[in-house]
Amino acid sequence: MANKKADVLTDARIGISRSRTGLPVHSGFNHCFISMLPEIRNFFSSFKGNITTVHCIGHSLGGAVAALAADWVSRSLKYPTKLYTFGAPRVGTEMFVKQTTTSIGAANIHRVYHRTDPVPMVPLYPFMHAPFKAHGHYLYSAQPLTSGAAHFMANYIASVEGKSWAQMGDIPDQPYTIESAIESWLKSKSPVNPSSASFWRWIESAIVYVLKKVAMSALIGLQSTFVGIFTLADKIAYILTKGIDLADNVSVWVEHLMRKIMQALGMKVARTKKELTRNLIRQALIRLTEKANREARDTLRKL
Repeated sequence: MANKKADVLTDARIGISRSRTGLPVHSGFNHCFISMLPEIRNFFSSFKGNITTVHCIGHSLGGAVAALAADWVSRSLKYPTKLYTFGAPRVGTEMFVKQTTTSIGAANIHRVYHRTDPVPMVPLYPFMHAPFKAHGHYLYSAQPLTSGAAHFMANYIASVEGKSWAQMGDIPDQPYTIESAIESWLKSKSPVNPSSASFWRWIESAIVYVLKKVAMSALIGLQSTFVGIFTLADKIAYILTKGIDLADNVSVWVEHLMRKIMQALGMKVARTKKELTRNLIRQALIRLTEKANREARDTLRKL
């Protein structure tokens, strides 16, 4: 069963479906939550006490289901809700994250993750973490590289024991979301290491930055683009290919992004815009996703 759950998280073919509250979320997690929903409904309908607050708590894939449960409880049952996750993967798109943050309240969402835990790094964009525009409770890891040990609940317990929420770090050690810093990283000639946790945070921020830059210039509705029959790699490749044909102040960022991705994957780096065909971009994105997923899958199978 653990292996099957790992595959649900890291299957590159998994797309986006509508949650029970009508929001775009990861299809695999959505299926898991929907399968549990009859029992959840029965619990609430049979509960005789006075419910003041519902606490949804989960580690790893349980955290993904807890996020969907918290959204459903707060929006459908209208109970005050708090969400606590440890080492959880990304669950939904920006629309889901915004709506969840509004319905539950940013102060009631506690996302705890180790710096080198590979599971919170997947799935890649367009999936995001709640609360919206917040880092969560960022825990330092002594290891410089991604580590399966950082995902184990025993290590999370050791990291948070005796600490209040306020005492846990909430600012990563790099300015991953500052546009000027993202541009500097993209333009830098420094080699990239895909085994480094910092690489995955930089590349995630860079993908979001470049996609939004292209979408604004090409008048593409970014979030709505991801719901449909094509794979996420197809959709992102389509947007980036559009960006190649735009003005230099946009296309140059697509070039920088693809060079970073191809360098990390050990691919022959494209030297001109003409080399960056839609098929090449798509293949690079698929390989990037598979690389990110592989370590997360192996970590989950060790649980």
